[in-house]
Amino acid sequence: MRIFVAFLFVCIAAAAVNAAVPTVARVAATPIPEAMAIRVDGELNDAVWQTVPAITEFQQREPREGAAPTFQTEARVAYDATALYVAVQAFDPDPKKIVGIRTRRDEGSPSDWISILVDSFHDRRSAYEFAVNPAGVKQDSYWFNDTNNDQGWDAVWDVAVTRGERGWRAEFRIPFSQLRYRPSETSTFGLAIIRKVGRLNETATWPLLAKSANGYVSSFGELTGLHLDQSPKRLEVVPYVVGQVTTQPGEPGNSLINATDPDGSLGVDFKYALKPSLTLTGTVNPDFGQVEADPAVVNLSAFETFFAERRPFFVEGGGIFSFDVDCNDGSCSGLFYSRRIGRTPRGEPNVPDGGYSASPTQTTILGAAKLTGRIGNFSVGALNAVTSDEDAVIAHGTLRTRQTIEPLTNYAVVRARREFANQSSLGFLTTFTNRTLDEPTRFLPGGAYTGGLDADWRFGPKYALRGFLAGSSVHGDTQAIDELQQNNVHSFQRPDSTSLTYDPSRTSMNGYAGSASVSKIAGQRMVFSSNVSVRSPGFEINDVGFLQRADQRSMSNWMQIRYDKPSQKWLRSFRYNLNQWAGWNYDGDRVSSGINVNAHAVFKNNWGTGAGGNLNPQPFDDRATRGGPGVYGNAQRSIWAYLQSDQRPAVSVNIFTFNLTDGKGTTLHDISPDVSYRPSSFLKMSAGVHLSLNHDESQWVESTDAGRYVFARLHQQTVGVTTRLNYTVTPALSIQLYAEPFVSAGDYSNFKELVDGRSKSYEGRYRPTEYSGNPDFNYRSFRTTNVLRWEYKPGSTLFVVWQQGREDSIDHGDFSFNRDFGAVFDAPAKNVFLVKWAYWFNP
Repeated sequence: MRIFVAFLFVCIAAAAVNAAVPTVARVAATPIPEAMAIRVDGELNDAVWQTVPAITEFQQREPREGAAPTFQTEARVAYDATALYVAVQAFDPDPKKIVGIRTRRDEGSPSDWISILVDSFHDRRSAYEFAVNPAGVKQDSYWFNDTNNDQGWDAVWDVAVTRGERGWRAEFRIPFSQLRYRPSETSTFGLAIIRKVGRLNETATWPLLAKSANGYVSSFGELTGLHLDQSPKRLEVVPYVVGQVTTQPGEPGNSLINATDPDGSLGVDFKYALKPSLTLTGTVNPDFGQVEADPAVVNLSAFETFFAERRPFFVEGGGIFSFDVDCNDGSCSGLFYSRRIGRTPRGEPNVPDGGYSASPTQTTILGAAKLTGRIGNFSVGALNAVTSDEDAVIAHGTLRTRQTIEPLTNYAVVRARREFANQSSLGFLTTFTNRTLDEPTRFLPGGAYTGGLDADWRFGPKYALRGFLAGSSVHGDTQAIDELQQNNVHSFQRPDSTSLTYDPSRTSMNGYAGSASVSKIAGQRMVFSSNVSVRSPGFEINDVGFLQRADQRSMSNWMQIRYDKPSQKWLRSFRYNLNQWAGWNYDGDRVSSGINVNAHAVFKNNWGTGAGGNLNPQPFDDRATRGGPGVYGNAQRSIWAYLQSDQRPAVSVNIFTFNLTDGKGTTLHDISPDVSYRPSSFLKMSAGVHLSLNHDESQWVESTDAGRYVFARLHQQTVGVTTRLNYTVTPALSIQLYAEPFVSAGDYSNFKELVDGRSKSYEGRYRPTEYSGNPDFNYRSFRTTNVLRWEYKPGSTLFVVWQQGREDSIDHGDFSFNRDFGAVFDAPAKNVFLVKWAYWFNP
């Protein structure tokens, strides 16, 4: 603990010494005279553009960093009292080859693109990006922490494009109301302009945004000469109306199921600039019916499955609240996981024999608000959300009763980060979860609180020292804390543990976590990172965060060798990675370890490939028996590889394969091919197949009342097919279809019971046993989400949605593709038909 506290104080002292800011490119914005208005039509023939000096000093970012671009680009910047205007002429000697693929807003494509990035705070860490392609498709996003991108951010702005004999043109109007800045007679913004040429797969930027640099926004140029002494309009309001009908099959004798169930609701979203640098965003009775359903999974592990956030309110601006505690192969989770808000109710109703129950599938969010922006040298964020109590309705004969299955809950998150001129930062995040409990919900904690400090100290242009220290405290009845102690995150009750103390009388649980790393974060050839971390057994953040397991000390090392300059014959880029890691529980058992080598290449023809291999020494699985004694596993080795075709042609393909073995009969073979077909610029179809064959010699089955820990040989086959069709009528009107049939079948045999989990030999750990249960499964699922989206005016949308879900499971484990995939569509269907109308106005 003292090491981490000392580390943070070192970061504070070092970051306070501002490093010299390098020389940056500059351009002056031209004020538009009142008599010379700009009409945004993409023609660039307004008189004012003839008076604005051109930005021409573009340089390649891809593929040859710093080289002159293949085609010339000119950009001009002007402004008036309400908006920033940017005109870009993208010269091209063969205009017929300009690529403009018509997609839905914010969807990427291998088109030509022009992007305008504005660091309106001029903090060299955050920026707003506005992009368009030759088909008029708009993209916008928000950059934070210098290199992180929030693609969920949306703004209301205008752009027009045209084509001509000399190439194509884009004319942007970016209202100051969509930016956050400090009003001043002499304002300076950060600015970058990016041009991508689709057929060449070339990116040119002004100024050079070098891939070898240690930042992105910090590489921007400066836009000077802005006289912005008045604040723009502060309020944006988006009221919406939702009407929906749910249909589902009835059940004989169950009066709680309505075959047709209509419903409707009203809600409102709003944004209000409390001051030019602080924005309050809120939602009342939000509806996310247009959001795509999560993919189907069969999770046989001891740990929770992580699903990414997709709801717009929480996606937009979510980066400010990130505080990573656990990272694995680039995927991170931490103190705040917004999907806890509005989660599936966790209570189970007590239904008498012969009775029925009906429960909501999600907890209702009554309202939520967040405050984001800057106060001086601090970036700040605060979020509060309230979810309602949810009841299950229980029917027994003519009697109707209700039981609470999720209590009224308030969630709060507060974040602040002090940022320094040399890109160093020091911040904190704290979370609060408070529940109003009744007797049926006392299995949940009444209060849960977490807090942490994190630091990122840059020394020199290439190196960083990073780390965090966090703590947690959870309070509740003995039932709630007892369940926390015994879940697989903590497993205090393990009988073979020498460091844990299980106490069923506890009414609170406390813990800590921390990490420290030293990294080389920039350079032409090599980057690396070395990390150590701890998570104490009592560390608990899952009320409003995400953590699969506590009770771990770990270390890891990573090094990458890269070549980003294209060779004369074959390669555009090449990367080679070397990884090493190990983790121990607080008893000193090594629960994970391994080494990995992998390499990735992109060829001159824009095909890419990569492959890697892992060696994992024998681990000790302290969660294998779900709270019983730990069990040694077998050493494993695995290889994986992928091939990706050029994404620019009408047909593109990708394939990924993974193979694992432990030499003792356990094998895993995965293959995931997918193909995309774009027959025209406005239509794209794609299909991906996931095939998995899992043969596990020691799959957990159950712990019996007699104290036996039963395992078995599992033969599992899984097939999932993901299909999508995107039809873009216009950049403002699109239709998206998504469907996923999924089948997973598991056949258990060769049952065995645990004899000695600490035997190093497989034969010494288990002995054959009789087992009368039938854990075999054949799970079938079909999920589809189909959305028509029409942005009938900037910021105002109409959604028409059809969702269907089918789900069924039977207790046999054999798999037949024809039988089981056909049976997917025989499962009972639940349909939701929804219309959502929203109107944006800026009073």
